[in-house]
Amino acid sequence: MTAPIFGSRTVPVRIRALLAVGFAIIVTPMHFDAAREMPDDLVNLSVLLAREAVLGLALGLAVMILFTGLHLTGQVIGQMSGMALADTFDPTFDTSIPVFTQLLDAVTLSVFIAIGGHRQIMAAMLDTFRWRPPGVRDLPTNIVDTLTEVTSESFVVGIRAGAPVMVALFLSILLLGLISRTLPQLNVIAVGFSLNSMVMMVVLAASLSGLAWVVQDHADAVIETIRDAIVFAEPPN
Repeated sequence: MTAPIFGSRTVPVRIRALLAVGFAIIVTPMHFDAAREMPDDLVNLSVLLAREAVLGLALGLAVMILFTGLHLTGQVIGQMSGMALADTFDPTFDTSIPVFTQLLDAVTLSVFIAIGGHRQIMAAMLDTFRWRPPGVRDLPTNIVDTLTEVTSESFVVGIRAGAPVMVALFLSILLLGLISRTLPQLNVIAVGFSLNSMVMMVVLAASLSGLAWVVQDHADAVIETIRDAIVFAEPPN
């Protein structure tokens, strides 16, 4: 529901439901021996189901939070370049986003798949069944702190990914300001829009390859952080 790729709204609901059922069929026989006794009433069963849901949602949400930092970067780039009106609808967040956000999101998702991030998410989920088997009532106490740490990591990703473009646009705007004071008769709005667009496209194309290294470094760290936060208990005897 929350992890990239698996829970994206661009994937049809039937496909997502088929994946969920398929994963359950594969995982369930592997952990029959580790399962605890069934609860005596519906209340206790609901508590156990809610615990399993919280663990899965936290695991996928941590990676999704990392991706939202690039959404903020795309919005800032769109505002600074004057091309914020070029918005498209994003079904994942059910809102309109700049085209640069969609571009960064597509590149990030491609890099995430290339480095095996989807396999790392699945491996972390399988580890939760091994180290915290179904039926264990306690929850990790540091999930909130971990998600807060992941949120700060998301801002770092956004700043590192958009720093070249934002610095170049800042210098371009500063240069236009100096030119407008020197040549007041110059139409700064018309010249500035063309100049900012050209600077943005050139710098973005030149720095886009570096985004792969940024995403790889932080994605691995985020998955490892949330995995350590959830899978911290000693394995059951």
